[in-house]
Amino acid sequence: MSRPLSEHEVRLRDGTAVSVRPIRREDTEALRRFYGRLSEETIHQRFFGPYPELDEERARYFTHLDGERRFALVALDPENPGEIIGVTRYDRDEDDQSRAEYAVVVEDAWQGRGLGTALTRAIVDEARERGVLCLHALVLPENRRMVRVLQGLGLPELVRWQDGVELFEIDLRPDG
Repeated sequence: MSRPLSEHEVRLRDGTAVSVRPIRREDTEALRRFYGRLSEETIHQRFFGPYPELDEERARYFTHLDGERRFALVALDPENPGEIIGVTRYDRDEDDQSRAEYAVVVEDAWQGRGLGTALTRAIVDEARERGVLCLHALVLPENRRMVRVLQGLGLPELVRWQDGVELFEIDLRPDG
């Protein structure tokens, strides 16, 4: 079993300190509030279509994780630490536990400040710690911020088209 991650701080490009920690079961309502603050465009870029409401059952699915097969981190609002401003997660592939799907979403007011990059770097570290060798993400071609985040990691990547979206595969092996 991997070590539990405690809360830690990341610095955004503007110097703002933001706390990041693993998502908890008790974050269900905070996650629903976070989702309610996302714009239609952000929801479309994350879920590839409208996703009108994050109901309690779906929010529980996103917050009740085992920490190994499914893992997520949240970024907390420095002015209101009970509020989530960003989430990143991975879900291991059923047929190959060394691979995992990755996603990140940042509240609109916090976009463009480096939070998505900081969360992505944190989930890469956590995935490596837990034995994930490859993270993959489907990205809409118009989501240039996400493309820049993934390309800016400095990790080997493979990009190909799949059903009209870009499939990024990020190699996490130390010698990758």
